[in-house]
Amino acid sequence: MKKVFYLAAMAGMLSISTANAQVTRVVEVAEVPVSKYSVQTNSFWDNWFVSLNAGAQFSYLSPAGSQEFKDRITFSGLAYAGKWFTPGMGMRLAYNGMRYQGYSDKQDYMNLHIDAMMNITNMLMGYDAERMYNLIPYIGMGGVRVFDLNNYSFGFNAGILNTFRLNDSWAINLEMSALLAEQDMDGVVGSKRGFDDLFSLTAGITYNIGGDTWNNTPDISALVMMNAAEIAALNEALAQEQSNNRVLRNQLAQKPKEIVKETVINDHASAPQSVFFYLNSTKMVSQEELVNLKAIADMAKQDNVKLRITGYADSATGNAKYNQTLSLNRAQAIANELIKMGVNKANLTIEGMGGVSTLNPASYNRRVIIQTM
Repeated sequence: MKKVFYLAAMAGMLSISTANAQVTRVVEVAEVPVSKYSVQTNSFWDNWFVSLNAGAQFSYLSPAGSQEFKDRITFSGLAYAGKWFTPGMGMRLAYNGMRYQGYSDKQDYMNLHIDAMMNITNMLMGYDAERMYNLIPYIGMGGVRVFDLNNYSFGFNAGILNTFRLNDSWAINLEMSALLAEQDMDGVVGSKRGFDDLFSLTAGITYNIGGDTWNNTPDISALVMMNAAEIAALNEALAQEQSNNRVLRNQLAQKPKEIVKETVINDHASAPQSVFFYLNSTKMVSQEELVNLKAIADMAKQDNVKLRITGYADSATGNAKYNQTLSLNRAQAIANELIKMGVNKANLTIEGMGGVSTLNPASYNRRVIIQTM
């Protein structure tokens, strides 16, 4: 009979371990939810771009001159460089020119201008690194010089830029633009309209320096819900474990004379939880993370559980020495919060793993993992 009871106890332990392993496996492979309308701030050197375009332009001057429509169409070149400060807002410095049809003959000119750009697609639909098409209107101002006349004038610029993604670094673009310059741009004044106009249609290639580097921020509300579900699953596994213990105790109690030693199973399920941080900071992404820490603290105090707190940084930023210190400081920050909630300091083991690149995007690696020992 002893063998029967030992076999029953071992079977119970195996079933509990299997349940715990299943719960742990779910936690490890769970995908971190992100917010499509919120991204992490990047450094000054991120999200720069350059472009080179070519196409045609049509001049509509004041007065218009005697040229026919086809005679006013000339070649147009466009080059620009700029930066996106957010997925929806950016600026560029642009140069376009070559030759345009003046009042009586063709004249060489250049238009140097600064434009404010708005990515309407990202602003309305949220940032998506894989999106193929983006609609980007812009407005700007600058100076126009006509070389043949040695003439300078002020100009307003406006247009619509359409980009078609090829990969993280390259895109094809199609741009429709208009230049409104002072009417003496070509040296001729004589109309009440007050502007000389150039309309352009160009196409070209854009290179995103460093690729598309925006990282969506974790969706904290979704994370809280996900972690709550994980904690509920772990509590359910623990309740099942306790129920199995009671069954074993009852079975063993029925044959007290044949029992040499009662085996009590009290193995806590491993419950890894992640807390996310801002770039180069020990500040949590959201104070809602404290809800999860409170649940973990209550469990640790109730059962005197020992916790391992492991900090990480993302290897995409900072050197190895800096990331090692940052990861340890993040772990210490979480430990301090748990101690404030009443967890015994002696039950906490703190370690920093430095910079890692195990998760994608890189912002997911800026975290602390809390698990039972």
